[in-house]
Amino acid sequence: MKDLQTLVRSPLFTKVLVGIGGVLILFLVFQAGVAVGIHKAGANFRMGENYYRALGENGRDFFGQDFSEAHGAVGSILSVSLPNFILEEKNNTEKVVVIGNQTVIRDFRNATSAAALIPGKFVIVLGDPDDNGWIKANLVRILPPPGPAGPGPAH
Repeated sequence: MKDLQTLVRSPLFTKVLVGIGGVLILFLVFQAGVAVGIHKAGANFRMGENYYRALGENGRDFFGQDFSEAHGAVGSILSVSLPNFILEEKNNTEKVVVIGNQTVIRDFRNATSAAALIPGKFVIVLGDPDDNGWIKANLVRILPPPGPAGPGPAH
């Protein structure tokens, strides 16, 4: 019993115990890094599966002017099934837009509700892409349809 007390109180035992504790802490930090890495890789993989659907057919042309916007869309509403609606852009690309509780919906400058989102309305959507290639809308603005020269006042 006395030998055990002497061993526990020795500086060598303390150093070994601190070393084991340090290795254990390093192992836990490493495991946390692995968990974060697996989560990020999974999100990238899911987005990769939907890459061309998110960017549309013209998304492969990085130098063309029809490259789709990653964080928004402009076009006419094709169908509405809240909390989602499908938007058709000028290049016939369809995007799924998700409306949430924090989404601001405006008709010009006036605040409105999701009930104003009906097929045929021309809208601009700003938001963030999700893992499915859908747009989680932060702002939806209803505007008049563009004229032949595009949106904005006619000259």
